[in-house]
Amino acid sequence: MDTRQHILIAAHDLFYRQGFHACGVELLAQQAGTTKRTLYAHFGSKDGLIDAVLVYRHEQFMARMQAALQKRPAREADRAYLDFIAAWTQSAGFCGCMFINASAEYADAQSAPHQHAARHKTQVRQLLLSRLQEGGFERAEAVADLLFLYGEGMIVAAQAGQFSFKARIPDMLRSIRQIQSS
Repeated sequence: MDTRQHILIAAHDLFYRQGFHACGVELLAQQAGTTKRTLYAHFGSKDGLIDAVLVYRHEQFMARMQAALQKRPAREADRAYLDFIAAWTQSAGFCGCMFINASAEYADAQSAPHQHAARHKTQVRQLLLSRLQEGGFERAEAVADLLFLYGEGMIVAAQAGQFSFKARIPDMLRSIRQIQSS
């Protein structure tokens, strides 16, 4: 692993656990076992590092989501997505959604982290919609919207320390079937 990648992964882990504003460049460099000068040489600024981390996180998340959706037949995309979110929110080290966190820490909709978050959420919904369409879901747009909202709610509730929603997945799926039949 090269120096840039090492800094990126160390910063990703620190930002995920502690937040963007809580991490100064000194701490980021220390966590990566490098100097501030080296960090700046690779990313230009803390903002440049945040941008790179959010791109990295997006790519990693989308690859995991794609793999989870592909594990089941397309006609079961709804269940695959909810199972994916439930498993992630119960995994060790879960600290919420980095993109929800970014949009909260950078509330200005024009800020780069907020823009990354908006693009990420749009692409998550789009990937979900695409898989639902492959599965021949009736009213795929409405189903994608509802699944996306269920997923986001599960993420936020888990981050706030609420119970697992895995037991509620059958109820969620029933509500989706009702949308399809209406």
